[in-house]
Amino acid sequence: MTKKDEVVREMTGVLLEFMALTRLDWDATYFRFARPGGGTTSSEWLYRKDRDLNYFQGMAQLEMTYQTTLEKLAEDLSDAMVSEGRERPVVIVATVDSGKNYNLKFDYKNPSALEIRLLSLGMANSYFGDDIVIDKTVGEFQEHLKGLAP
Repeated sequence: MTKKDEVVREMTGVLLEFMALTRLDWDATYFRFARPGGGTTSSEWLYRKDRDLNYFQGMAQLEMTYQTTLEKLAEDLSDAMVSEGRERPVVIVATVDSGKNYNLKFDYKNPSALEIRLLSLGMANSYFGDDIVIDKTVGEFQEHLKGLAP
């Protein structure tokens, strides 16, 4: 097993462990890590149930602990890819579903690629493409987003 495979296995385990602790009803969880350069990084994550995407609410401490771990694993994954002679990705999106299947997507050039934010739905840079579209009117969607605000 390569270092990359080990890191991917650990990242998948962390995502599954976190989701088990949340006790949420979910189909998939998505973690996006971006490192556009200059040492600055960003990350975000959400989960999906059916066609609804949701942020984690009321779990700030738990989320922060796991997010820090996932950010470190994303850095380790990038380093492992470079050590294998591959280009360092600018964006990594890790997905795990409730059946314990995982998927990774990378972008090597565009730090705005593979966005998982709800506001990116329907846009060209959305990770979800046409898989998840907004089934609400603009007004309903805005009300939905207000309900997610902390």
